[in-house]
Amino acid sequence: MAQSNTNPHIRETNAPLNALAMQALRRYGDFHAGTVDGDVMLMFIEFANMIIDEIRMHPYYDGVEVDYYQSPTDVRAINDQIVVAGLLYHYAAQQMSDKLQIYTPQFQRILNARMWEQYNGNTKLQMRTVDGGTNKRNINGGTTNTKNGTVSY
Repeated sequence: MAQSNTNPHIRETNAPLNALAMQALRRYGDFHAGTVDGDVMLMFIEFANMIIDEIRMHPYYDGVEVDYYQSPTDVRAINDQIVVAGLLYHYAAQQMSDKLQIYTPQFQRILNARMWEQYNGNTKLQMRTVDGGTNKRNINGGTTNTKNGTVSY
């Protein structure tokens, strides 16, 4: 996926899970992020692996294999914003917090936007004809892109 937008000072690409987990905990605001114990970090590994499953099931998933996290220091080719938003969502759900009302739609919006960006760049969505738009009487010889519905001649 795309380079890290959240932690460019840590790595050239994506940040390690422990840095993303600390960001999520700081944003959540329950306690000082530096005081978490090992069990909390293990829980965040589980949450991160659930995020990987959600990416794999997403309609815009391109099929590139992403391994599960095994350690807090692991780095995966997943946009940092997706991971942080997903960790916040799963943590709020685990805590049965009212913050879930904020983090659920935020995670879905970020997941959809970043997955679309990876899948097809920053393009507009257009309606697609049922036959794929290849019928010359419909588009004067153009070809319809099956990802975004744009017509090229």
